[in-house]
Formats: sequence, structure tokens, C-alpha cells
Amino acid sequence: MKEWIPLVDDYLHELLRNDGRGGHTYSRCLACTDRPIPTAPGRATIRCRECMPKLVCEGCAVRRHADMPWHRVERWTGFTFERTSLVDLGLVVQLGHADMSTCSNPRPARSDFCVIDISGQHRARVMFCGCERAGLAGTSSQQLHRRRLYPATETEPNTVLTYRLLEHYHIQSLQGKISMFDYYQSLLRLTDNTGTIHLQDRYKVFMRIVSQWRFLKRLKRAGRGHCPGGVKATTAGELAVVCPACPRPGVNLPTGWDRAPEDRRYLYTLSIAMDACFRLKRRAVSNEQKDPILGSGWGYFVEDTKYREVLAAYADQEEMSTCTGLSAIDHANTKFHKGYAATGVGAVVCARHEFMLPNGVGDTQKGEKYVNMDYVFASSMLHHPSVHKHVSYDIACQWSKGLKDRLAVFPAHVRVEVPDDTEHSIPKLHYHSHKQIDHSKFSMNYRPGAGRTDGEGIERRWWWIQPIATSTKMMGPGQRQGVLEDQWGYANWRKYVTLAWTLRDRLRLALREEAEHMELFIVLSASLKRKHIKRWTAAVVAWEKDTSLDDPYILISDGPTESDVRRTLAEEEQAASAAPGYVAQHEVSVLGFITMGLDIEDQQCRLQQDAKKALASELPVLFERRTALRRRLQKFRDLQAVYMPAALPLLSQMPEARTDVEHIEGVRLGLPSDFATAHRSTLCTDAVVQLELRLRAAQCRDSLQDVRNKLHTLDHLYRYKKANVRNQGPNTRAQAELAQQRVRRDRAAARYRRARRARLSLEGPGAWELEFQVLHDEDVRGVGDDEPQSVLQRQRQSASSGPGEGRKKMSWIWNASDTSGNRAHVESLRIEWLKARARALRWKEETELLPEEMRRVLATLQHEASQWQAFASCPIADVSSEVQEGIIAYAHRQARIRIAMRDTFERVCYDQAVAAKGGSGPEWQSKDCSDVEPPAAPLCDVLQPTDESDLHIP
Repeated sequence: MKEWIPLVDDYLHELLRNDGRGGHTYSRCLACTDRPIPTAPGRATIRCRECMPKLVCEGCAVRRHADMPWHRVERWTGFTFERTSLVDLGLVVQLGHADMSTCSNPRPARSDFCVIDISGQHRARVMFCGCERAGLAGTSSQQLHRRRLYPATETEPNTVLTYRLLEHYHIQSLQGKISMFDYYQSLLRLTDNTGTIHLQDRYKVFMRIVSQWRFLKRLKRAGRGHCPGGVKATTAGELAVVCPACPRPGVNLPTGWDRAPEDRRYLYTLSIAMDACFRLKRRAVSNEQKDPILGSGWGYFVEDTKYREVLAAYADQEEMSTCTGLSAIDHANTKFHKGYAATGVGAVVCARHEFMLPNGVGDTQKGEKYVNMDYVFASSMLHHPSVHKHVSYDIACQWSKGLKDRLAVFPAHVRVEVPDDTEHSIPKLHYHSHKQIDHSKFSMNYRPGAGRTDGEGIERRWWWIQPIATSTKMMGPGQRQGVLEDQWGYANWRKYVTLAWTLRDRLRLALREEAEHMELFIVLSASLKRKHIKRWTAAVVAWEKDTSLDDPYILISDGPTESDVRRTLAEEEQAASAAPGYVAQHEVSVLGFITMGLDIEDQQCRLQQDAKKALASELPVLFERRTALRRRLQKFRDLQAVYMPAALPLLSQMPEARTDVEHIEGVRLGLPSDFATAHRSTLCTDAVVQLELRLRAAQCRDSLQDVRNKLHTLDHLYRYKKANVRNQGPNTRAQAELAQQRVRRDRAAARYRRARRARLSLEGPGAWELEFQVLHDEDVRGVGDDEPQSVLQRQRQSASSGPGEGRKKMSWIWNASDTSGNRAHVESLRIEWLKARARALRWKEETELLPEEMRRVLATLQHEASQWQAFASCPIADVSSEVQEGIIAYAHRQARIRIAMRDTFERVCYDQAVAAKGGSGPEWQSKDCSDVEPPAAPLCDVLQPTDESDLHIP
């Protein structure tokens, strides 16, 4: 750019030079001498803006543009160029005569005939063939098609779009996500950007033709024009681009795959991911009578009529909830469903390669209901009845319950069997938003056979499709489905094209990571006692076979919760009160006294937080809360006179303990932990001290777990908001929910700090501090977050998502257990050893899965090539010889494309497959492998996880 800046004047002068005649200053046409019969040269005043800068006469301009009638021309006036057209110069477009012969009886088209091309909107003088060759020439519509012009209507067409325009817009809409409105407006601006010329409004025609073009292209690429039954014989999902790497019996699986041993079954397992996207809404505009769905159920969407019939029976079904109860953000985006025909879509993709599955998409009407997700799951699985399945869903722990029973009552056309051994997992980024107890069986890090699959591929599909969400929201049902079907077909095809480089790079990384993690695992195992390894291995192997056993990845908890302690203490008091000679000191027991103090403490903390941000309108409510708290504090002082009478004189001397103050939330309560050890024995009995100590110990455990839960909640809500919430209203509600969760997180952290300080005061330092450490602000972070300084550095340098599960540094709060001493150390080692084992085995599985997927891609490409070759050799009845020739030519072309893709795939992947002990078998034909560069488009694939077999440690 710096080299160009000094040349700006020169470049500007060249642009201006082209606004004149340039070097073509001759007055007579030099092209007249090129005519078959030379004539006297005419005046050279016409210049074409598309094909030539030189000037010619009007006659030569018309003659040269007989095959290029949609070029823009201009006339030299002697001072400047002014706009004209080939129609004004006399150009007539004759249809029906491929040999360009003269028609003896031409039929003129309407005078307002309009042609829309890449160069803009054009008037045209078109003649249809009406002579003795009219039968061969075809109908008016056919004559236009044979000139690569797409008519707007079948009878008396007066608007056409060129094939060139439709191809150009099609790829622009797919790759650039440009809307039909913006593209059409750009065509008008090319035609006239001054507003001085009246242009015909053909926008609705443009939309209709584009919808037809998309559908015809999908039919053509799926081979429907090569089938004897034609378009009407198209079956469900047949227009979808299918993943070549996923297992498909009869296409890419080896003989005997269904008899593979249990520990090898994962190689032939179909991994799918499910989710709902609430960006892809559709307002209740238009209807199917005005905007019918073309080929409903033939691609990625389910068949609409049958789907709605099933939904009608479940109108009152509630939305699904998660095990953590995180439904606030769902409601923020879905409860305002009025005015929408669809609030989003639910979808199923292959989890490892991110292909949208045939019949795996359905509209949602109000939130994410069981019936919507069950239906799209069942519809997509009808295409995969016999393979073992691994299903990933962000609420799989809830959705999988009762799935078989729910599917059993579906209509026969969508009923699918769900074997008992079907596996269910939660995507990796969503996993930590769930409770941890008894949830390791849903973790892809611990799931045997999952490889490095992360289950988040469907989220990346939502990100890819989001640019068109605004335009599809206002479309009718047919047009919206057509656009989405087309977009997903293009996305699948681009995944198909780049799959060689995707799988090669994944395998290259997997081989490196598998060696590293296996070595780390062996080193860690060598440092541990054999008896521990033997016991842990037996436990985890047994759990992998039967996940109903105790979860080995969760720290064993021996400590009771605060509610457990309160219940135990109440039972102890009840037993003591039943003993002979017991005399109650007050109607409120000592347990009631201490628990009242703890509750008041929580109230004070909450009131302090609310007072800091209270608005003027909220002050009356704040005053009432302070009044209520003051009354309760006075009752506490009355009980204090019973159970801690010696403390009242001391408290009266403390300014911070006075209750006759405005800000009652700052008053010191005077619980046993508020006093120094030296004075405590004279202020209350040891029984009162021990009672508070037991409650504080449980409070530490509960509040720390509460901090973890709130961090999980925040992580889930933030990711959900980022993926699904758009527009100001939903965003405002989502931000409010996030802010509220942050307040709850900070409140839980403050409660932990209070409980720890009180326990330290009552018990003093000890081994319990190993579990319940000092909680600094930088410790309050999610389990997926890295060490704070690393996070800060990443934020400054890039938008990197940070290290993976095997490289991150967790806050101590996630390592805390409810055991102590040496047992805590052993338990921590157990968890780390199990995780190291899982990481090594998942990478090992990945190095075995990827070569098998490579082999399947080669087999699929060979299968598709054979299919197209078969199409080329099977003529279609009742079509003309010209159509038959086109059918055969297209089939040969598609077969050659598959063969070329197969050869490229083998050259790209062979070396890595051999390094992973693959690359053998009939699918791998070539041994001469050279580097092949990937397509220009950057690959943005996220790597993925695997199964395990027991390691034998010497």
C-alpha cells in the first residue's frame, strides 16, 4: 500500500481517461470491414462497457452482441458518453433457432419484456419461434430456458432472469449470506444509481424464481432427474447431503461390522448431537397456501403436515428443564412467543463432523419441548436403524429419562426403537453447568468410545447460520424452509469438500497428544502404590460397564450438610428434653437461638448489599426491611440474655453492637464466634460453642458448594445467552438474570468467608484448613477457567478459548473434598489418576477412530461414483435425445467429481493413516502420496474425544 500511495494521481487520471474515448478517437467504424459483405464505415459512436473499449457503429454493435444481448452500451455525443441500450440500437433476440437461422413467423413477446442479469435490469425485444419449426422449438417457456433464461411464468412470460444471474446470486447467498432484497437492490443500483430512470419492480418475481431455482438445484444434485420415478418418487431426506464419514451399512462399513467385539464397537458407532436454536424464528406472516413448502420432508426438515399433527396432541406439554433448574434464560427468549409461527428450530447433527442429518430439523413453537426434540430425533434416526448410537444433548440427563416410552406412543411412520445400550452424553462446555453428583456417566471425557468428540458441533452450526436469521424471520413458511435447506446443504457440502484436511489435521494432533498423555499417565502410575492402582482400576472398569455403581470421578463426601446438622441437633435436643429431670430454659431452644443468629447474619449481609444499590423509589421498602430486622434482632437479644447472659454487658460497651442505630444491618450480633477465645468460656457454655461450631463447619461446606453451583449457573446462562439471545428485549432480560446470578454468587462467597472466619475463631487452625482454604476473589472462578493471570493475558492478546481439559489450572475450590488428612491426599490422587487415565484413553480412541473415518470417506466416495456411473448407463424413458444427453453428461460429470475427490482425499490422508496403523484395505488404492494443499477457505474445526480399554501397569 505504501508503494501505491505516491501513484494515486496516476491511477486517478487513468480512471478519468476511461470516461473519455481514450485512444479511440477515430470517427469511422473500423469493424465494418470485418463484415461478410464489406460496407462503407459508419460513425464510430457506440462503446460496450462489458466487452470492448473501442468505438464501433450502431450496426456493428448490434451484430457483435447477437449472442451477448445483456451488455450495457453507451453513445459518444462529442463531449461525453450517454447511456443507451442495444434495444434502442435495434437488437432483436430470436428464440427457438439454435442454428441462428431466420424465423419466418416470429411471435413478438410483450413490449414490457424485462431481463434481469448480473449487469442489471434490461429492456429487451424478444421474438418467439412461430414458424414450421415451432414444434421442435418448444413452448415459450422452453424456448427461454434453452437460451438460459428463466421465465417468471409459464404462459406469456414478460420477465426472465438469466441463468448467469441465478448462479451468481445463489453462491453469494450461500457463501456471503446476502439477502435477496440487498442483492436485488444492488442490481437496481447497477442499472441506475441516480433516480432519473423509471425501473420496473420485479422483486416479487425475483424471490419466486430464486426459490424455484434453489429447489431445482437440490433435486438435480440429488439425482432426481436420473430416476425413472422422477421428482414425485423422492423419498424422505433424499435431497440432503449425507456425511461420508459416519457409519452407513451397505455403503461404507466393512463386512462383519455388526459382530465387532464390545471393546471395538465404538469404531462403528454413530455420534449425534442435538440442540435447539431460538435465533431462527419466523413471524406469523403468510401461510402455506400463499407460500407452499417445496419438497416438504425431502431434505433436512421433517415433513411438515405429519409433524404438526403430532404436535397438536401435545399442546399443553411443558418445556424441558435441566437438572440445575436453569430455565430463566429459556423463558427470556421463548415465553414471548406471540406473533411467531416458530420460535426457533430443534436439530440433530453428526457430532464428530457437524453435518446436518436428513429429517433432523423441526420448528419449535414455544420453547424446547420434549415432543419437538423427540420427533426430530426419531425422524433422523429412521435413516440409521441398525447402528449403535451415542447421543449428545445439553440436557441429556433429563431428556433420556422415559425416552423409549415417549417414542413408543408416536405414530407408526415416525416410531423408532431405542436400544437399551444407546449412550447419552452432555456436551463438554455444557457439562459443568449441571450438578456433578452421579453425572460423570454423561461426561464425554469419561465416556468409553467417545474419542475426542466434544458434542458442541451443533453450536458451531448455529453460529454459521446466524447471519441469515434476520432475513428468514420475516419469510413465509415455504421460502424460509427453502433458504434454510439450501444453506445447510451448502454447509454440508463444504464440510464434505474439506473433510480430507480436517481429518488429517485431527489425526496428526491425536497421534502427538496420545503419545504425550500416555507417557504422563504411565509416569503418574509409576509414582503410585500398586494396591491403589489395582483398586482404582477395578472400580472404574466396573463403573464403565455399569454406571449405576458409585461414581469414581466424584470425591467421597463424609461431611454432613447444614440441613443434616440442624436435623441431627434437633433430634439430639428432642432426646435430651425427654430425659427425666430436664428443664427448658426458654420456649426457644439453644439450637433455635444459634440458628436465629445465623439467619439474622444472612439477612444483614443481604440488606447491606441491597442498600448499596437501592434507588430512591426502593427506599420505603428498604426502611421496612430494616424495621423488621430490628424487631428480630431485639428478640435475639432476649434469647441472648438466656443463653449468653454475661455477653450483654460486654456488648453494651461496643458501639458496633448497639441496636438504636439507623443502619441495623451493620450491628454486631455477639455469637460465640464473635468473641476472643480468652473471653468465650466466661460468656457462654461449651455446649453453645460446640453447637455453633458444628453448624459453622456444615455452613462452610454448603456455602462453598453454593459458590460452585452459582459459577455453574453463570457459565450456563452466559453460554446460552451468547448462543441464543438476540434483540434488545431478550438481551435486557438475560443481562438482568446474569446480574442476579452474580449477586447470588458473591453472596455465597461472602457466606463462606463468614463461616470460615467463625470456624477459625471457634476451633482454631487445623487440618480442616486444607479443605476449606481462604477464599480470595481470584479463586472464585469456574472449573473451566484458567489461572487468572493466564486469562488476563489471553484477553489482552486474543480471543482464544484457553487451554483444554488436560492443560488448565483449576481454582482450589474445585479440588476441595469433604475428607481430611492423608485420606484427602489419596482421594485427590485417585481423581487425578482417573482423569489422566481417561485423557490417555480418549486420545488413544481418537487415533483409532480417525483412520476408520478416513476409510469410510473413501468407501463413500467410491459408492457415490458408482451410483452416478450407473445413472449414466440407465436411460430415462419418454425424454428427448437432447435431455437424455444432458442426463448422461451430468451423471458422468458427478462421477468424475467423486473420483477426483477420492484421489485427493487419499493423497492428503494416506501418510497420517499409515502413521496411525491404518491406510490398508481395498479402499486405499494408491501408495504414492504427495502433499496436497487444502482449499483457500480457512478451516475452523474444533477437535474432538474417545473410549478406553484397561491399561496394564507393570
